[in-house]
Amino acid sequence: MPSLAEGQARFVACLQKGPGHFPADLFAESRDRALLGLKAHANTISHARLVALEQAYPELHEHLGHETFHALSRDYIEQDHILTCDMNSIAADFAAFLKSRDCDNSAVDLARIEWAWLESYRSAEAVPVALNDIAAFAEAELLAFPLAPHPALRLLALTGPLSPQLPELAASKPHALLIARPEEQILFYPLNMVEYAIAEKIPESRTMGNLLQHALELGEEATAMQHLVMLIEAGALTRIQG
Repeated sequence: MPSLAEGQARFVACLQKGPGHFPADLFAESRDRALLGLKAHANTISHARLVALEQAYPELHEHLGHETFHALSRDYIEQDHILTCDMNSIAADFAAFLKSRDCDNSAVDLARIEWAWLESYRSAEAVPVALNDIAAFAEAELLAFPLAPHPALRLLALTGPLSPQLPELAASKPHALLIARPEEQILFYPLNMVEYAIAEKIPESRTMGNLLQHALELGEEATAMQHLVMLIEAGALTRIQG
């Protein structure tokens, strides 16, 4: 008689890979009755996976259209490594899958944006740096101010025109997007090349002075501080504790 672990593995293989992996000695009922029950269970799981994708990518669903989106979704969930994913992470690789299927860059970017939105939403809480926190600092104190990326910060360099599903952002034709959650609401900010390059330097900067130095190296001196103010106002920074 197979062990519990072996029985579970054979049961899961049947659900994931179909009747060819049916564990004939595992059920008391006849093969036909057991397969009928397993088929119903597998269909329920498959439907739940498709629903999870649709809920993760509502704008992409509209961009691609119902039939195309669901055809791609069905192919996506049949991949071996997706069959073992939990529902919270099942949608994580969808953008890469779309790229592998030669979908247009606007669709791939939209998938990346929607997944980044979810990551930002699920990220840890942290108090964002506000301009009021540093307004009264002397120069030396300001330059030494310890900072880190806010946990909700996400940066995405775009590979094509923004989808019409994001008209308020597409009009500015950004090079990249900054996604932040300074309070309860998740916000999007279009970035040009310089702004994106500065934002990418946040993790390694560690202090306001270092980030300002990066801004000076990447852009004009007259606008360097403006870029930092934009990042602060967006809620992209938090103070390093300890």
